[in-house]
Amino acid sequence: MATLRMQSFRRPLWQVLVILVACLLLHSRAHAEGWPAAINIGIQKGDPLVALRASGELEKAFAAHGVAVRWKEFVYGAPLVEAINTGDVDVGAVGSTPPILAQAGAAPGVVYVAYAPQLQKSYGLIVPANSTVRRLDDLKGKKIAFAKGSQGHLFVLKALADAGVPPASVQFVYLSYSDARAAFERGFIDAWAVPDPRYADTELATGARTILTIGELSVPQYGFYIGSRDFARRYPATLRLLFDVLDRQTAIELAHPAQTAEFLSQSTGVRLDVWSKALPRLEWGVHYPLTSEVVKAQQDAADLAYREHVIPKRVDVREAIVDIQQ
Repeated sequence: MATLRMQSFRRPLWQVLVILVACLLLHSRAHAEGWPAAINIGIQKGDPLVALRASGELEKAFAAHGVAVRWKEFVYGAPLVEAINTGDVDVGAVGSTPPILAQAGAAPGVVYVAYAPQLQKSYGLIVPANSTVRRLDDLKGKKIAFAKGSQGHLFVLKALADAGVPPASVQFVYLSYSDARAAFERGFIDAWAVPDPRYADTELATGARTILTIGELSVPQYGFYIGSRDFARRYPATLRLLFDVLDRQTAIELAHPAQTAEFLSQSTGVRLDVWSKALPRLEWGVHYPLTSEVVKAQQDAADLAYREHVIPKRVDVREAIVDIQQ
């Protein structure tokens, strides 16, 4: 009787074990066939990934594939690139400058996987309200601030080139966004290249004037989604799902700006009036693969970076692109 009782007890236990093993095998097979255990996403204030994180929609989409979503926030693009290079982040959104610096030597394993619409009004070169500066020529002999290695770095260089103002005739001041804001308000710098929502915040708080927006440059400027070459090649379906969900969610958010501004204010801690001003001029969206026009514009930026000694060698942008559709 004792033997029979043991057998009747063991049978369901073995069945449970078999089911567990089968589930584990299916889970492992799913990841082996193109889905990672997790995706680590780098975000910055002002990029559409911030709103996507707050919505929770990406977690729902990846749950069906057993992929965990982890978010990491960065102040600007250069640290995000380094995080991708070290493997702490798999994908993130940046301006044109960080991937150029990466390809030139800092992080050659970082690649372009998608791009955002052309930047128009979300990045401005601003001066204090009482400044006598009205145009680029007026900045000769004055101090221009931006975060070194940021989109603002090449924005300023391209703006000076377009205006025929030699970079040597102005003084560049490399400051983080928080330090630049303080220096701007105290009159320690004469101009500042700054993106939204910090751009809108400074306008509202100080009455700053814009002397140039990034869309006025002679060559289009774009934002990019970058990742590690290894991740992009191993998990293209993961990146496609990320961008497809992002694209759908962005369309919803831009169609309801008032609700989105309120939503972002609550989720980021940035004031509602700031988001209300910034949101209409943010160039949110995502497209892949990179088109020839986008590559040409980015190559122009890379060539400018080399001419102005921002990078130590020429780079061919095409060599740092992974087509996630293939």
